[in-house]
Amino acid sequence: MSIVVVSTGGTIASTADGGGDATVSLSGEDLVSAVPELESVADVEVREFSNVPSQFLTLEHCYDLLEVVREYDADPSVDGVVVTQGTNTMEESSYFVDLCYDGDTPVVFTGAMRNPSLPSPDGPMNLLASARVATDDRAGEMGVLVAFGERIHTARDVSKFHTMSTDTFRSPEFGPLGTVDEDRVVWRRWPENPDPTLDPDRDALRRDVETVTVTMDMTDTQLRAARESAGLVLGTMGAGHVPERIIDGLRAVREADVPVFATHRGSEGRLLRDRYGYPGSEHLLQELDCYYSDLNLQKTRVKAIVALAADALGEAFERP
Repeated sequence: MSIVVVSTGGTIASTADGGGDATVSLSGEDLVSAVPELESVADVEVREFSNVPSQFLTLEHCYDLLEVVREYDADPSVDGVVVTQGTNTMEESSYFVDLCYDGDTPVVFTGAMRNPSLPSPDGPMNLLASARVATDDRAGEMGVLVAFGERIHTARDVSKFHTMSTDTFRSPEFGPLGTVDEDRVVWRRWPENPDPTLDPDRDALRRDVETVTVTMDMTDTQLRAARESAGLVLGTMGAGHVPERIIDGLRAVREADVPVFATHRGSEGRLLRDRYGYPGSEHLLQELDCYYSDLNLQKTRVKAIVALAADALGEAFERP
C-alpha cells in the first residue's frame, strides 16, 4: 500500500521557540519520521503543501488542496491521501474538499491539539490512525474523512467542540462512522451524504459571504452591512426564528438581491417548515425565499461559497 501525507502546517507541525511559545516549524518529513510505525502500514510519500497555522488558510488554499487530492486520485500508484493541518479550520477545509471531490482514493484529514513540545502530544497517534484509515478497503466509499482521537468522522458532520481537549472533534447528531482499535479500522455506520458534488470556478470564489448569528434583542446593523455582499449566512434562533427588531434589516438584504442562507445556531437539528406563524418565525425565511441549510454556520458558509462559485445554488440548497 502507498499513501501520500500532504502537510499544511498547524499544531501538529509546531514546536516551542526560544520563548516557549509554539510556532509552525516542522515539515511533513519531520512528522512522518516521528512515527516509525507508519512503515508497517504503507509506503509513505510526503507532499509539502504549506506550513501555516490553519486560521491562515484561504479559499484559494482549499481549492489548490482539492487539486492536489485530485492529482493523487488520478495516480493508480497512490492508495490513500492523509492531510495534516491545524484544527481551527479543519472542519471547513475538509468539507470544502468533500463538496468538490468525487474520486475513489480515500482522503483523511487529521492534526493535533497538543504540539510535540508538550507532554503526550496526540499528533503521532492521529497520523498513524489516519494512515490506517486511508489504507482501509472501505474508506474510499465514505467521502472525505476526519480521523482524530481514534474516531472516524465524515467531513460533513464533524465539528470542533472544545478549545483545548484532544477529544475536540465530534459528530454531534449522528456520531462517528467508526474507530481505530489498535491496528484495526472498525466501521459502525454508513454515511448518507445529501450534497451534490460541485465544481467551482477558482476565480469565482467569494470570501464576502458574511455570517450573522442571531442573538436576543440585537440590532440589524450587521444585516444591513451585508447588503453589498455576495451572500449572507444567518444562524437563527431555535429552528428558524429571529427577533422582531431585525426583520426590516433582513428584508433590506433580500431587497438588495443578496441570497440568504438560513441555518440555526445550535449543534443539532434542522429548520422548521410549518409550525409557527408569528412575525419572525420560519415563515419569514420562506417569505423572503431564503435557502435552507442543515449545517452549522461555518459549514453553511463554505457550502454557499462553493455553490456560488459553481453557479449551483439551486442544486446545493433547498428553498422551502
